[in-house]
Amino acid sequence: MSEEPAGNGRSPQPPSRLARDSLVVGAATILSRLLGFARDVLIARLLGAGPVADAFLAALRLPNLVRRVLGEGGLNAPFVPLYLAIRAERGEADARRFAGAAAGQLALLLTGFVAFAEIFAPWVVLGLAGGFADEPQTLALAAFYTRLMLPFVLLTTLAALLAALLNAEGRFSVAALAPALMNAILLAALLIGLFRGGDSHAGATLLAGCLSLTGLAHLALILFDLRRIGLPQPDLRWSPDMTRLVRTGGATLLAASAAQLVLLVATQIASTEPGSVSALYYADRVFQLPLSFFGVAMGTVVLSAMAGDLSPAGHDALLGRALALGLALAIPAAAALAVLAEPIVSVLFENGRFGAADRERTAAALAAFALGLPFALAAKVFGQAYFVRHRPRPPLIAGFAAVAVAALAGYALLGWRDAAMVGALAASFAFLAQAGLLGLQLWRAGLWRPRWIDARTILAILLAAALMILVLSSAIGLLGPILAPGQPALRRAGALALLCCAGGLTYAVAGFLTGAFDMVLPPRLLRLRGASVRTPRS
Repeated sequence: MSEEPAGNGRSPQPPSRLARDSLVVGAATILSRLLGFARDVLIARLLGAGPVADAFLAALRLPNLVRRVLGEGGLNAPFVPLYLAIRAERGEADARRFAGAAAGQLALLLTGFVAFAEIFAPWVVLGLAGGFADEPQTLALAAFYTRLMLPFVLLTTLAALLAALLNAEGRFSVAALAPALMNAILLAALLIGLFRGGDSHAGATLLAGCLSLTGLAHLALILFDLRRIGLPQPDLRWSPDMTRLVRTGGATLLAASAAQLVLLVATQIASTEPGSVSALYYADRVFQLPLSFFGVAMGTVVLSAMAGDLSPAGHDALLGRALALGLALAIPAAAALAVLAEPIVSVLFENGRFGAADRERTAAALAAFALGLPFALAAKVFGQAYFVRHRPRPPLIAGFAAVAVAALAGYALLGWRDAAMVGALAASFAFLAQAGLLGLQLWRAGLWRPRWIDARTILAILLAAALMILVLSSAIGLLGPILAPGQPALRRAGALALLCCAGGLTYAVAGFLTGAFDMVLPPRLLRLRGASVRTPRS
């Protein structure tokens, strides 16, 4: 994989160009996440957490699955290496024919899928939220919203494939900015809905229709940028190259979608109780903020680094450092989400149709999700060792096991607590199982060897996080009156920001003093603390 660009007819990118492209993609990802989060805050205000919100957010699961797996670079891994290999072996014309065949046949397949799903929308909804079978009105609403959203699946998936072509040609900016544009359009629709007022069903209908418009805008933006290098001609003839694409890409995409399938299972569990689907969705959106920031960064960095060194010793060192860095970020984030779950949910969502009961239900689900954050990130890091070697089978097996664990745990615990919390807790158990299986397989393959320094680092991280929890617990008591729902929104947001800053500062100082960052900090910073410099894994 790392050798292909050298023979593709292009000179390697200079470091300045590589840094610039990485900065653009990273900034665009952050912008998209922030706009998406603002979108969800406004959805909570417009729809609340009742039957209409449940129906809308259950219907939104399918577009979200497509967007997260395919629309955010998921097609790059199977398409880009094969496109570059064809161009290096047979020339530009054959590579473009391959791109045209991939686009034409994907469009044909998706058109058939969308037409089928439009006809059988109620059954699609039951596949996403089976508990709606006992709620015919909610099921009918969800089917209606699903039909409005389905064109998005066709448009944005085709746009994602063409964006992979842009990335293969070294053009990153427009493809990276497209998700932010889509969220901006939805934000505008939400503001219109809030300004116009009316019932929640009218607002949900407006949003569902606008979602498909965002898919059209996504595709139009990618096509506009592709015009500069030439649009590929669609071709419906099957070829050996397409067989290679399906063979290598199918398993990779399925393995990469394991976390999203786990969330679909959690939605199924939550759908057994009214109001729980929306509570689970809002909690998941908060949970996805740190997971997206850390997970995308870890996945990108680890994959790029491993591509340059496929030796077991090289993987051992890289995985050790990446895991230390990932856990140093994920463990305090998980602790903060668990401790601050209720203030976070209250400040962000408690307004309009989102009331106190919705806050309690969503906060419980967020705290349950927080337990799985370190394991979800560890699974992300471990999976790169297999994707870079084009061996998706172990992550695929671990992903299927995670889905099974989520289903078994969820239905075993159903009725014990609120269904949204049970669904989130089942997802956390699934992430634990996925990370454990991947780590065990890496250890058996000799690609990762846990050592004492790993245990020491994790203990130091846990100690620093525990000190942070003590500070946050005390600070919540002091700032409680300011965080109350009746206070002005700016005061409440400021108090929450102060809590986050206090927790972050406490963790940073405690982690520095306890050695939680020894494996990732530059030696000169360790010398400032007076610690002996340890070289983790050569």
